[in-house]
Amino acid sequence: MRFARFVLIAQALLMLGFSIAYWLRPYEMANLNGMLLMENASVSHMRVYYGGLQLGLGLFLLWALRVPEYARAALVMLVIIMLALVGGRLGSLWLDGGELIGFDLGSLVYRLVAAALAGIALLRLRPNTEAEPEPERIEPATRRLATEPPKPFQVGELPPSLDSGVTAERTPQPFRRGDANP
Repeated sequence: MRFARFVLIAQALLMLGFSIAYWLRPYEMANLNGMLLMENASVSHMRVYYGGLQLGLGLFLLWALRVPEYARAALVMLVIIMLALVGGRLGSLWLDGGELIGFDLGSLVYRLVAAALAGIALLRLRPNTEAEPEPERIEPATRRLATEPPKPFQVGELPPSLDSGVTAERTPQPFRRGDANP
């Protein structure tokens, strides 16, 4: 779990750092990608999508550190996201016939390394092989073990859960008009 925690903390800090950079320096971060922000809507988009998304992912990774099952899910998410971004980058290069500039190459290598580290951490997490025995349940209406099959009863016989001292002599009579309240 130590290696998985290291990977999750490192990725969370990187994502939170990029989030802050996209929030505070959207023009500079866009220029690294070869983009020019011309309108306020472009700046807002850069802050919301790039900054906000990375903030959310970073916080999720930190939250997932609490429980090994959450950490496993976070590592799976990390592998999928990073490989999807690598696939998107390579697909874009193929479709556009572009070339990798410095930032794109660095981003591609970073994402490949991040996916590989998350995959290794995922493989190193030991699955919980010791299944805890399920405790015996007691059905509340019958007070018998749930593994016990129900016992059949005859027509006219009350089930054991309702047969709590009710006898034929004490069976309530229907209420008739004019009778006093029982």
